[in-house]
Amino acid sequence: MEQTIKFGSYAGVPVEWKILHRTQEKLLLLSRYILDAKRMFPDCIYTSWERSTLRKWLNQEFFQEVFSPEEQKRILVTDVFTPDCRDFGSYGENHTDDKLFLLSAEELGCYLPKPESRTAPAEPHAVAYSQDLQDFVNLLPFYQERKNCWWWLRSTGDEPNNFGVVWSDGSVFALGHYANYERGIRPAMYLSLK
Repeated sequence: MEQTIKFGSYAGVPVEWKILHRTQEKLLLLSRYILDAKRMFPDCIYTSWERSTLRKWLNQEFFQEVFSPEEQKRILVTDVFTPDCRDFGSYGENHTDDKLFLLSAEELGCYLPKPESRTAPAEPHAVAYSQDLQDFVNLLPFYQERKNCWWWLRSTGDEPNNFGVVWSDGSVFALGHYANYERGIRPAMYLSLK
């Protein structure tokens, strides 16, 4: 059974997190819902998780807006490494130190191995502020049935200006979408239990 906790608040709504992994010291969390939609990078050029504007936004603006000063103290700085993923056709990247990050293709396979465990609906405010998510909701008839949207991974796709995407049915689009497309955001983080 899926375990969740509420921690922080975004757009006036408490954020619900799925517990992906638990130790005695910390929890690995992934937002249960798509909280927003952003571009990985404003232009369709070669980029990486390390250089993405989305990474900067998550660890600065989003971090400050969502979490109180006391909550911020519990969020651990994590050595984030994106390894090569042969199944996904992506190349590894440099290590980064992040409080908030997106899952890699490898982490997705480890913690959410079944497609149905990966699906996520978008929060209403995410759809309201994103033309891309509005188009997805209005133009794709199966959205009405499933209520799920696509969301970014930090692993690159088949080209250096593409990033992996989890589709609305939980499957992974291995070729990736261009970095300047708006896609759903499901942040991940490690939360201290001490």
